[in-house]
Amino acid sequence: MKNEITLKIAKYALSLVLVFGALACSDEFVDVSSVLNDDSTLSSKELKSSSANARTAQLSEIPLVGGGVYTVTLESVENNNDGTYTWTWSIFNPNPGNGTNGTIQNLSHCAITLGTCVQFTDVVSGALSMDGVNYTPFTPTWEQDMSFWNTCQVNTGNVLKINQGTSGTAKSYFKLTISRDVEIDTEVLAYYKSGNNTPCGTFLFPGFGCERIVDEGCSLSQGYWFAKPDVVWPSNVTVGGKSYTRTEGLGIWNSSNKGGISAAKSGFLQVAAIKLSGSTVTTAATVWADVAIVETYLASLPKLTAANVKTYNDSNVAAAAGRIGAWINANHCE
Repeated sequence: MKNEITLKIAKYALSLVLVFGALACSDEFVDVSSVLNDDSTLSSKELKSSSANARTAQLSEIPLVGGGVYTVTLESVENNNDGTYTWTWSIFNPNPGNGTNGTIQNLSHCAITLGTCVQFTDVVSGALSMDGVNYTPFTPTWEQDMSFWNTCQVNTGNVLKINQGTSGTAKSYFKLTISRDVEIDTEVLAYYKSGNNTPCGTFLFPGFGCERIVDEGCSLSQGYWFAKPDVVWPSNVTVGGKSYTRTEGLGIWNSSNKGGISAAKSGFLQVAAIKLSGSTVTTAATVWADVAIVETYLASLPKLTAANVKTYNDSNVAAAAGRIGAWINANHCE
């Protein structure tokens, strides 16, 4: 089976060479799918079994460099702690020139696909920079880039246009913020457009993969730790840099909610439940981002008591506490 898949991959690669060779020499549009609709086509199952492991990279491996005439590097993936993630890439021309004798003309722009799992509706925003420091926001679009058709008779299909090029050997940068936490796919398809001598082409770059699989662990709820009779805490709990005994915690739990529960109270109780649950909540769990939001806020306040907890409110902290509660409901220890 392994030899058969290897042979099919080789035939698949040869087909692609023929396709792009035809594109370079023909004035007519070449449909890639028509070349691959024969016995050389890999089934989706074979493609997954032969390349899934090779195509997935970890955040710890960043920066990650793609393949192609331009060097495209995934520089960072940042968790914005609000359910969105910002990915930053750089583009570099390793051999600038007029496109002859092995040189590469400056990049005009590129157009990227979003991989197999991320949808355009997951894209929140974009930004461009020529120095990696000063960024100009842009509104991403999802449509065919007709400049590739007009110049090279290449039908890109729907793509996200990065309307920025390169100058000499200087790096340029672009960012995309998405609303999904996904892995890195090291072989996402993109298109580049250059000058008259090196007009168009494709490259693979480290882009959006599929949903990240996280071992969340589990937590007991605030109801278990504060409302269930005769529960013994394993120790005092530290929230927002301040230590609380069980008696102090129960005082906060039993304080009045008249007029609505305060952000400080809901945040304290949810974070305390997470921390009292101990190692059952894994260090990789996504809930820690919201725990950090609550604790940063509570660290700025006096130590909470039954008397003062109602006076402290913050909409961001209230939202984070709500997300912690939802996480506990979804990952409750049985």
